[in-house]
Amino acid sequence: MKRNLLIITSLAALLLFLAVQIYMTVSIWKQNEEILMMRYKTLSREGLSLLMSKKKANGFEKAMDVTDKFAGMVASEKLPLLKEAKDSATFRKQVLAQTYSILEKNEGLTAFLRSYFKKAGYDFDFKAEFFIGYFSLISYDGYLDITKVTPPKIPGPMVLVNTFSEEHNNFVIEYSYLINLTHKNNMVFREAFLSFLLIAGSIMIVMTVFWITWRNLMEEKRLSGLKTDFINNMTHELKTPLSTITVAGRTLEKEQILNDPPKVLETAKLIGKQSVHLNQLINTILEVSLLERTEFELTRQPVCVDELTHQVASSFLTSCDGCAVIEEDYKTDGIKASLDILYYTTVINNLLTNAVKYCINDPVIKISTATESSSIVITVADNGIGMAREHLDHIFEKFYRVPHGNIHKTKGLGLGLYYVNRIIRAHGGDISVTSRPGKGTTFIIRIPL
Repeated sequence: MKRNLLIITSLAALLLFLAVQIYMTVSIWKQNEEILMMRYKTLSREGLSLLMSKKKANGFEKAMDVTDKFAGMVASEKLPLLKEAKDSATFRKQVLAQTYSILEKNEGLTAFLRSYFKKAGYDFDFKAEFFIGYFSLISYDGYLDITKVTPPKIPGPMVLVNTFSEEHNNFVIEYSYLINLTHKNNMVFREAFLSFLLIAGSIMIVMTVFWITWRNLMEEKRLSGLKTDFINNMTHELKTPLSTITVAGRTLEKEQILNDPPKVLETAKLIGKQSVHLNQLINTILEVSLLERTEFELTRQPVCVDELTHQVASSFLTSCDGCAVIEEDYKTDGIKASLDILYYTTVINNLLTNAVKYCINDPVIKISTATESSSIVITVADNGIGMAREHLDHIFEKFYRVPHGNIHKTKGLGLGLYYVNRIIRAHGGDISVTSRPGKGTTFIIRIPL
């Protein structure tokens, strides 16, 4: 419960942190965008003031002259031809569109501002935009408001330089001059780059720490589960021989058993067998505990691998009363390797024991040896129940056991293959495994010659 609460709290804190960072990023972006727009607004108005002070003009003189001629021609030639309201609406749209075109083609403010920005050391790549708020033709009938029925174009987020109002012979106009920064986003990003870098760095650090913490927490949870399984399995494994010895001891106390020598001998053998099994379990636990604190102390000597492997297989069959069929195939031609005989025997015995333990049919085990480069290869293959792919990377870990649903089909301590792996690596070799559910398992050992 505490672990789950910690996970939920950590996730909530991480999400809150990310939300704050996103909010800060958006705020910094908007703030820098406003500062950029204000800077160009100030710069544009300074440029316009400079133009008006030098040339007593705002750059729209030619545009206004052309518009005046256009308005006079329209007022004298086109207005008298309008008959219906429908024609009037179309007429207004056409006149307004033509006026926008005249402003764009004949104004000189844009070129001046580009030059002014360039000299000031600022980005001068922008697009000029116009917004006509009011436009009326002056005719013999009075004023005809062209913008009355046609909605004006609404400018987007642009820099408003100035709004002009002018009256000429044939028209009255009120218009705004705006600039649209072409690379505005890039400019804002450059301005806020350091802030974004710090935010991104903090997010990466927090995410990395969270991931490491999460991974360690999951690893702790996994190890905790393995430890619990180990304790349960160890309790079962130790309890079985102890219970058998206890029952056998009570049996020997009975008078009718004492008077039956064959029964006494059978019971004594049972006690001896279970005592050996109990001693093996305790020794395995002690050996693994010792391995955690010290390195292997191998007593290595030149050994014929084929001969030693055959002896181990034969002894195994004798000890288990022919519990399996072992097919042997040795191809090293008597080559000797530097091995610790006791530990090597433990390795092969462990693999043979697992092959028998994890087989639901009659066990058939294939043992083979071969040479490969400067190593000797020992292969132990069985026809057992096999393992799924997701377990293969974990079977050499301490306490790990392949589950079968919610129970273990066969009991054990989860130390055997861990012990095998440590022994092989102490010899400078490695062990690998291939397996498929229902198709058996193959262990491949490579030891340098």
